[in-house]
Amino acid sequence: MSRKLLYLTLFLHLFVLTACAEKEKKVPLEDVGMVGIIAFDYMDKDNMKLTVAIPQYSPEAQRSTQTFTVVTELVSNGVVEIEKLSDKKIVFNQLRVVLFNEEFARQGNVRKVIQHLYRNAEVGNKVLIAIVKDKGEDMLKFNYPDKPNINFYLNDLLQPSINTAFNPNTNIHDFMYTITNPVFDPIIPLVDKTNDKIEIKGVAVFKDGHMFELITPNEALIIQAIQGRKNLAPLDINMEQGHGKEKLLIDLVQNDVHIESNKSMTSPKLTISITIKGTLSEYKGERENDLFTTESIADLEKDVNKELEHDIKKFLSELNEWQVDPSGISEYFRMYYHGKWTTEKKREILSKVAIDVHVKTSIISTGTLK
Repeated sequence: MSRKLLYLTLFLHLFVLTACAEKEKKVPLEDVGMVGIIAFDYMDKDNMKLTVAIPQYSPEAQRSTQTFTVVTELVSNGVVEIEKLSDKKIVFNQLRVVLFNEEFARQGNVRKVIQHLYRNAEVGNKVLIAIVKDKGEDMLKFNYPDKPNINFYLNDLLQPSINTAFNPNTNIHDFMYTITNPVFDPIIPLVDKTNDKIEIKGVAVFKDGHMFELITPNEALIIQAIQGRKNLAPLDINMEQGHGKEKLLIDLVQNDVHIESNKSMTSPKLTISITIKGTLSEYKGERENDLFTTESIADLEKDVNKELEHDIKKFLSELNEWQVDPSGISEYFRMYYHGKWTTEKKREILSKVAIDVHVKTSIISTGTLK
């Protein structure tokens, strides 16, 4: 009898669940507003301006993108207010990009928002993040003549590419990893609108949750090299190594890096050895007509080594003065430290570490120089 009672109970549960599922009403696709981009602009210490961009797929729509802006204290309340303005249910399943204006980032508000989105089951971990020089609202509402849909335009621009010299770890997951890891400091690309185009102008470095400083794309390329990225964006080099002013571009760059520390916490020292192979695709300088022999190429390689060693060492010294570590070099001391590694310990190491840089450049061909 007990077995029959169990079967009857299971049957009743299944019947109730099925009935509930049949009663549940699904929202038609045409009544759903799928947010593609969300932007946050700083207002004051209590309020922020929230703007969303929603692609319009209806052939009757006059514009390809619908935008809504509200002022709110909380992200959730802002979404509720936007739903009141829209005729659709707002969802984030198709969210591609999150924008923060520079003032919002410098005030230290980025982490709180990203944590909220990270916990939202609708939001994917690969949603890209960018800082906006002025206002995110203006960037989303601007009319780009040759880019009718801002959702796809910004997403394609921020996708990791060999031609863009910014660190690819700019999605929600990687930001949360770096900002909660005592070895790293987060970096996020900064974009700005020039005329009717959006451009990546640099990379924002964070410290203690705040946007701290802005570095150039070439400096961001150094971070990629130190982190061991195998294929780098083209190297744009300006140098004066005894042959006047020279400008060259090394393309198809292959990178290999080896880093050693002396394991000392009191007198830390780091040796970074970088091997670069690539094609000399363009050159401007007094050696322009001489780069057709192995000897002349070898001399150029030596000068490139000196220039890169100087530039890398200067940039790392600057980061150490700021006591920020976007490339994670403090990891080479953490692994030998006995005890709990903290952000304060990282800052202490960065403030006194001595760095020696060795670069070996191999120009494997001269491309179309001939």
